[in-house]
Amino acid sequence: MRALPGGVGVYPEMLGRMSLKNKLHMGLRGKLFIMVGAVVMIIAAALTYYSSEYLSQTINQEYCQRAEAFAGFFDAAMANMGGMPMDKSMQGHIDSLMRQNEDVEKINIYAPVGGSVRDVASSDRSQVGKLAAEADAAPLSGGGTRFMSKCDEDKKTTAATAGANPAGSGGDRGTVAPLPRNAIEMISPLRDTKGNVIASIGVYLNTAERDNLIRSEQIRFGLITNLGLLALLGLFYFAFNRFMLRPMRQLTEKTKQISGRQYDPVPGIDRHDEIGELALAVNDLSLSLKWRDEEVGLLLAASASVSSSLSVDKILQTLCNKIASSRKVTFCRVSLLEPETGMMVIKAVAAARPVEWDYRVGDKFRLEDAHYHSQVLNCGSLVLIKKDGLSTADRGREWDWVLTPDTQSALLLPLWAGDDIIGVVTLGEVRSWKRATFSSNKTEFYRTLVNHAATAIDNARLYEKAGRQVRELSAMHNISQALTSTLNYQEVINAVAQKVGSLFGAQFASVLIPDEKRRNLKIVASFNLSREYIWAINKKRRMPMGAGPVGKAFMERKPFVVENVFSDRSYEQWKHIASMQGYASLIALPLVAKNESIGVICIYFAEPRKFDQAEIDLLATSANESAIAIENARMYLDLQEALVGTIRSLAETIDAKDPYTRGHSERVSLYAEAIGRGLGLGSEELRTVRYAGYLHDVGKIGIPDAILSKTGKLSLEEFNIIKKHPVRSERILEPVSFPFPVQPIVRHHHERFDGKGYPDGLAGEEIPLGARILLVADAYEAMTSDRPYRKAHTAERALKELMANKGTQFDPRVADVFAKVIMAGSSYQRQMKMGA
Repeated sequence: MRALPGGVGVYPEMLGRMSLKNKLHMGLRGKLFIMVGAVVMIIAAALTYYSSEYLSQTINQEYCQRAEAFAGFFDAAMANMGGMPMDKSMQGHIDSLMRQNEDVEKINIYAPVGGSVRDVASSDRSQVGKLAAEADAAPLSGGGTRFMSKCDEDKKTTAATAGANPAGSGGDRGTVAPLPRNAIEMISPLRDTKGNVIASIGVYLNTAERDNLIRSEQIRFGLITNLGLLALLGLFYFAFNRFMLRPMRQLTEKTKQISGRQYDPVPGIDRHDEIGELALAVNDLSLSLKWRDEEVGLLLAASASVSSSLSVDKILQTLCNKIASSRKVTFCRVSLLEPETGMMVIKAVAAARPVEWDYRVGDKFRLEDAHYHSQVLNCGSLVLIKKDGLSTADRGREWDWVLTPDTQSALLLPLWAGDDIIGVVTLGEVRSWKRATFSSNKTEFYRTLVNHAATAIDNARLYEKAGRQVRELSAMHNISQALTSTLNYQEVINAVAQKVGSLFGAQFASVLIPDEKRRNLKIVASFNLSREYIWAINKKRRMPMGAGPVGKAFMERKPFVVENVFSDRSYEQWKHIASMQGYASLIALPLVAKNESIGVICIYFAEPRKFDQAEIDLLATSANESAIAIENARMYLDLQEALVGTIRSLAETIDAKDPYTRGHSERVSLYAEAIGRGLGLGSEELRTVRYAGYLHDVGKIGIPDAILSKTGKLSLEEFNIIKKHPVRSERILEPVSFPFPVQPIVRHHHERFDGKGYPDGLAGEEIPLGARILLVADAYEAMTSDRPYRKAHTAERALKELMANKGTQFDPRVADVFAKVIMAGSSYQRQMKMGA
């Protein structure tokens, strides 16, 4: 159909054709009515015609019999003439018969007279003596009896004319009177007593009454016949409508319902004929389409559900739920093969009704106990089994334990992931049906559903793999950040234990390094390990280098895995403390730096487990990163210790110039660190303050000893020289690349909080916090130490002096913290006194 411009409507001529087609359209009933009506009309016309012919022939036969009776009468009369002339004797009989029979129109007797055949007696006396027509005289020459009706009149006339005797007396030959309408004529020979034909007789009967009788009988017969045919037609129509059209309408309506997705069976058609077979076929088609519709709906829903999930376990459970919810089977279970152990692990179960089974999600069973599961895994094809077809021995443990004892039939399908079979999907049915529980259509449907799930599993595995790689990379990044964020040796090894241990969700982790004698490995950092376990490893159940998985990992510089500490003989002597700590498996990874083992990191898991090569490689990579970070931290620690030694040596050299200030820098450093801890400073800030305490007076190297050790009061010029030592200290330290800002603290450690200090006159928060701390520590230490010009103050007097000058000379907050430290008798004060 062509669309009008704009895509709307049809062309007018097509509308006309469609309208005409709709007008001419009729159903099976109309077509049947026309066909049967035509047949009935033909039958009625044929019956009417042949019945009329039959009636006509029957009634004509009666008339012919009457005519023959008349002829027989005249035969008898001629035999009894007794020498009476024929014309007189026959004329009397004719007159008598005409009077007695109203339906006789005319009677003529023809006999030879003078060499010609003439009418010798007639009911019409005007015809007597006239020549007879050849047809009327024919019986005299052996022509026999002949009957004629009006329709034969032309033939008679022709015969009469052709048979006229030319030797006769000219115009004396009579004309043949026309045969009246509704008349019948019989020409018959008359015989004498010896049987010789001596005359012929022509009897003309009036058939008007006969024709009326025929017509009335024809009408009556036609009416009866047509009424009977109409009744038969009505009965046929009723029967056809009852047994054909009504079921056809029901089947038609059913097909419309099927197209509208209504799949109820056709009601009321229970017959053992073609209509019944058609109804059964429609019902089967309806059920098949219903099942197909349910299959498609279930397939689409299941596909959407499993495709929307990116978790293998969720996909498998969704698959089970969808299959069980279809109520085509009793239960569904998915079991995956565990390559490490060769066992089947149940990952998902679902049932349409309560089912008692021994195995649930997470349980495992051996393939030796599951012959049919093994067959599916080995062959990659589905297996269909029925309980009735198996012996008790063939059922065995698989039927009772894996399929449940009530299962009557089961379908086992392989679950593919790429080119590998990863598990088995088991569909069980506890109902016992005569027909096949798992038809080919159902089997194909479940296979398609499982294939969709397999595709979703492939996607989920790829997603999980990508996610795992992202998590691993993220974890490696976090580990790298954690390991490079500090150079503190202890912080680094603690970060190694925690970060690497959490990479695969381990419950515990530890870092072990050789002890001083390099005989055993001792735990120097841990993650979630108890103190008792650490003490047991370090003091009691030692880890010898080269012995056991951990010692071998150190010596051989390669990972060692203990899948189960309770069954691995190499871990026999440590399994007791493993049980005490609560781990069942571990992996020992060597920490290798500069092609030498510097330690081992151990990761512990609460359950026995295997590691695939990808996991081991990732852990080994993280161990290598950790080893580099640990080695860098150790080198940095060594450098720090060397630097601290150099700084302390330098401080001691400065203090040695004045016997009164010996140990001054050490004590100032300890006081400053104590104040920093009280203020909550971090480790880097504490080291900065401590080192600044050591070096704050390094600039005094250029000050003459006479000024430093002068017993009297310093002159203004001498004091100005002393005031230059912070700047000189900064200049001396400026070429040194400290990892923390020591120089600003050294420069400003004589700045006052009120801005009256030197060298720059900074005030309040402008002064670095380290410098404010150092000012308090330096002042307190100076007041509590002997000087050439005075004796040392007591701690109480010195502290009182500090409190009196807070807010002017000293930062109030720093002074308050230092007062708390001194008053509490902290460990730093005791350490300071010991150092003094």
